[in-house]
Amino acid sequence: MSRLSMLILMFLSTFVFSQNKSVISGTVINQENNEPLPFASIVLKNHPIGTISNENGEFDFYIPKSKRNDTIAISFIGFTTYEIPINIAQDEIKIALQPSSNILDEVIVSPLSPLDYIKKALDNLKENYPQEPYQSLAYYREKFIENNEIINKKEGVLKTYYPTPNDTVKNQHQLLLFKQAENPRQFQFMREWIEKKTAKEKKKAIKKGEEINEEDFDGDIKMDLGGPESVIHLDINHNKDNYLVAKHFKKYEYSFGEETSLNGEQIVTINFKAKRKIDYMKDSGKILISRENYAIVLIEATGKASIPLMVKPILFVLGLKIQNPFFTKTVSYQQYKDKWYPKLFRWDANVKLTKRHTFSANENSEINIGQVFFINQIDSVATPISKDKLFDANEDMEDQVHNDINISWNQLNIIKD
Repeated sequence: MSRLSMLILMFLSTFVFSQNKSVISGTVINQENNEPLPFASIVLKNHPIGTISNENGEFDFYIPKSKRNDTIAISFIGFTTYEIPINIAQDEIKIALQPSSNILDEVIVSPLSPLDYIKKALDNLKENYPQEPYQSLAYYREKFIENNEIINKKEGVLKTYYPTPNDTVKNQHQLLLFKQAENPRQFQFMREWIEKKTAKEKKKAIKKGEEINEEDFDGDIKMDLGGPESVIHLDINHNKDNYLVAKHFKKYEYSFGEETSLNGEQIVTINFKAKRKIDYMKDSGKILISRENYAIVLIEATGKASIPLMVKPILFVLGLKIQNPFFTKTVSYQQYKDKWYPKLFRWDANVKLTKRHTFSANENSEINIGQVFFINQIDSVATPISKDKLFDANEDMEDQVHNDINISWNQLNIIKD
């Protein structure tokens, strides 16, 4: 009896633990080759709450207590969606997604041209994207990496009010949480030159009898990416994407890619490639559009920015060489109640710097910078942000925290490092 009682107690304790779990961790892989699937979608089937996997397919999914009778749906474009009820999911799960069988190996045959699909997508923005106010809870992160070492990292949680698309009021944001790397590193490129120049300026200031602020002469370069301003104002109308603006259509080549699927819905892939540089940028990529309703589901773009000719002589005199910066951008959407809402905006840049020296080895540095804005909760009940709590991208983030909903970091889905 004692052994039976112990087994029953063990079963009940395991059952109770599974019913009260708050975080499920896992990895999403390709069933055919066991390769990780980066930025796979992990969401609740019946509520607009979710997360995405990181570059290695890994994720931590926080599930509110009131939603633990729901089902988790894991999806990736071109793969069959996998579903698992929360009450039978283990705390550590490994999900192997199966490639969809309806992906075509050849270029699709369609009565519409690639540009026709893009035009129809733009004509159907009102039908496919929300036209009523809504609000979201989102995670923001920016990283500055030099030679594979993190120089600085900032993270924040923002509540956003989205007005109707035709409203003159812009998106309103409130910063709920903020944190940055505890021990940010110094930028190492040209460090010796920077410190000598700083010491010289400090000596000159002292000689003039000026009041000295040590922070102004610490020889450090502020690694500020401009904050979340460039990513939080998601543009549903895509007015800033040249490949989706009518006046630039003739400057691009458009072609069909592989047809794929998402949650059983047929998705058309439109490849685009700039014929020449536009505003010092030549980009290419793909746009995924629903065949059923012409909704834009995903945009992936890459490009190289050219250094203006007038700047190159200045760099030469300074002994500097800058490789043309390489950019990547990903924008994806999530479907909720027959509308497509923004889900992810990710922007990354890579640039290589060289400082030439005559009598010593050249200095080299590879810089990677990136920003991500990930919406993981949507609420159709929306309230404008009060003026005293509005986030201002021109001010320091740490001075603008207004956590009036008392949320903590362990209650939010973020992209796992």
